Amino acid sequence: MQINSKTLNVGIIGKGDFSDEMLRRFLDKKMFGLCCGLQSHNYENLLPLRNFEELDKTADAVLIFDPAFCLYENLVEVIKSCKHVFITDTSHMSKHQLKKLSNYAYEAGVHIQVSNGLRFEHIHTEIKHLELEPRIIECNHYLRRPKTKKKLSLIQDILLPDIDIVLSLANSRVKHVSATGVGVLFEDPDVVNARVEFYNGCVATISASKIADKQVHKIRFFQNNNYHTLNFQNQSLRILTGSDLNEVVEETNLDEQIEDQTNFHKSVNRQEILEKEIESFYYCIVLGSDPVLSLSEFIEARNVTERILDQLERNFSRK
Repeated sequence: MQINSKTLNVGIIGKGDFSDEMLRRFLDKKMFGLCCGLQSHNYENLLPLRNFEELDKTADAVLIFDPAFCLYENLVEVIKSCKHVFITDTSHMSKHQLKKLSNYAYEAGVHIQVSNGLRFEHIHTEIKHLELEPRIIECNHYLRRPKTKKKLSLIQDILLPDIDIVLSLANSRVKHVSATGVGVLFEDPDVVNARVEFYNGCVATISASKIADKQVHKIRFFQNNNYHTLNFQNQSLRILTGSDLNEVVEETNLDEQIEDQTNFHKSVNRQEILEKEIESFYYCIVLGSDPVLSLSEFIEARNVTERILDQLERNFSRK
C-alpha cells in the first residue's frame, strides 16, 4: 500500500526496537517529515530534545518507545495538543486512566494505537480475510523455566497480548471470567488457567506458564465445519475443514495429509513487525481509519486480565 498523500511530523521518544534504518526508510518514503527525538537516536535528521516539554508543537504524531515516558500525565498533554500517539507500554497506567485517555482522544479527534506484535505476525494477518465465528478457542502459552528468577509478569507480559487476540477472534462482549493459578517457583502465579465466556456463546480456555519444560505458543479455534491452529512458536497456520477430514479418513497416510494443510512462514523479525505496526499507524492517520489495536480494544483486554487477577486474589496464596 502506498498512499503517501501526507507527510507526518513525528516526535520519537526513546528507542526500543525502532532502529535508525527504520527511521530512514520512513523518511525516504516521505511518510515522515520533520522529526524530533528525546533520548532517542543520533540520526542526523532527528532534532534532539532536552526534555518532554520541548516536544515540537508542530508534531502530528508521537511514537513512545520508552516505558518511562508512557505515563498518564505525559499522554494527557500530548493528546490535548491534538497529537496522535503510538505507545508500546501501558503498565504504568490504570484501567481508569486508560479510559480517560480514550475519552480525551475522542474529543481531540486523534488516534491512540497500542503495540501488540502478535496482530502483525504473518500467521495472524493471513486469517483476516476469513469469515470467522469460533465457538471454542484454546490458547496455550508456555515459557521455558528460567535459570534465574527474573521478573516477568505472567499476566501482563504473557497473557495480555494473547487475550487481545482471543477477544478479536471471539468478536463479542465478555460474559464471565474464571481463573486459578499457582506459584511453584515464584511468589506470584507462574502457572495460570483461565476460562472466558462470551455473550455469543463462544468459550475460550487460556493456559499460561513461565516454568514449562519447553516453549509452546499456540492458539486453536474451532467453528462449524473447520478449525484453525495458529502456532506462533514455529510460525505455522493449519486450517482443516470437515471435508478435508472426510478425505483424510479414506487415506492411509494421515500425517502427510495433515501436513499438506499447513502453511509455514519465516521466523519472526521483531523489528520488521514493529515497522509494520508503525506503518499501519501512519495509514490510520492518513486515511482516517481505526488503528489495528485501538486503545478501547486494548482496554477490553486489560479488563479481562484484571478480572483474572481478581479471581487469583481469591484462590492464590502467596508464599
